[in-house]
Amino acid sequence: MVGLLLTSLLTSTVLGQTSEGENTLIVSPIRGPINSEFQEFGPTMTPDAKTLYFYSKRSDRSYTEIFKSERKKDGTWDFPEEVSILNSPFDDQSPFITRDGKMILLSSNRDGSIEVMLADGKIGISRDLYVSNWNGKTWSVPTPLPSPINTEEIEENPHLLGDTLLFTRYPFGKPNLAKIYYSQFQNNQWTKPKLLPSPINDQHATIAAAFNDDGKILFFSSNRPGGFGGFDLYMAKMEGETFTDVENLGSPINSSEDEAYIVFQQVKKTFLFCRRVEGKSFDIFTASVPKQENLVQKKLEETKKISLDSVYFERASSVLKSESSVPLDSIVDYLHENSEQKMKIIGHTDLTGTFEDNMILSKERAESVKQYLVSKGVDPNRLVTEGKGPTQPVVQGTDEVSSKKNRRTEFVLLNP
Repeated sequence: MVGLLLTSLLTSTVLGQTSEGENTLIVSPIRGPINSEFQEFGPTMTPDAKTLYFYSKRSDRSYTEIFKSERKKDGTWDFPEEVSILNSPFDDQSPFITRDGKMILLSSNRDGSIEVMLADGKIGISRDLYVSNWNGKTWSVPTPLPSPINTEEIEENPHLLGDTLLFTRYPFGKPNLAKIYYSQFQNNQWTKPKLLPSPINDQHATIAAAFNDDGKILFFSSNRPGGFGGFDLYMAKMEGETFTDVENLGSPINSSEDEAYIVFQQVKKTFLFCRRVEGKSFDIFTASVPKQENLVQKKLEETKKISLDSVYFERASSVLKSESSVPLDSIVDYLHENSEQKMKIIGHTDLTGTFEDNMILSKERAESVKQYLVSKGVDPNRLVTEGKGPTQPVVQGTDEVSSKKNRRTEFVLLNP
């Protein structure tokens, strides 16, 4: 069954519930001509969930390449095509698109990668991490990340959240010694990579780590004992610099085969992960819930605005409470699904306190909401803010019931 931590994390936003109250999770191969007789691995999506990137070796060439596919209107994926600007006549692997869609990281042993002297005296080429930037129309030619990220060892499976980079590293030709490292971008340079602490890394191979959107959950793959098959997918809570509650994701995600490389796509409420099929090559699978009605999208389409009193802040503060993530993520989803829309965020306060303080507070709260949406990959140029303070109350009164109704955040579409 699905792991308890996964269930508790995703019930409110991802996992559906049947009429009996049981969590439902549908696992299946990705829909469309993506999987083949060759290996497909390392899936990643653009923030609007309309373009899929992955790598595969599906031609007469002797190296892996990065492919992309567009989502069709029926939800299936179109036939994939090579991304020429990202590929080279060497192995190009592990694409990862950042949350804002402006950067793609990948692993490659192309010309310019670090050479390594092997035990037999031959020269090997390590796989290093590269970065490419999106200019609004196309990707730039990938350039290598500097030392101390790239070394004579193999670096792959990059994942970037904020200024923290996760990646897999292991000695040349020894993937059984793979471990997860992290580095932080500080003062315009990368810090020396460090091993993620126990219980993430242990004496067994650990690969392909990824954060959830708020950085409080880490997903990874390991062949440690006690799993369902060879490599299984795990998750752990992150508390400060320590990790707790490591949990196998369980069935139906893990199986008697190998599973690796799991990422969560916010807009479609879908996990993408890789599973070895029939002991052969990896294919890409999805784990999702039956599609549910998006009440926020329905309201915005009908009235061009929506008012939410479920966006909570700390008392007399613009600091968002954690429970605000659920309603705000619905706004994020709408904006990613409707990438041409612009939106005004309006903060309203109750009738208590001074007029001047409430005007300032409402503006600051609207800005705080904007920053949350931006942190989820929404372009800040699509958002404007305004503070109305106590000038437009829903009801008159200073009792708590009235005040709760008046303390609200309004979202208004700015273009038809």
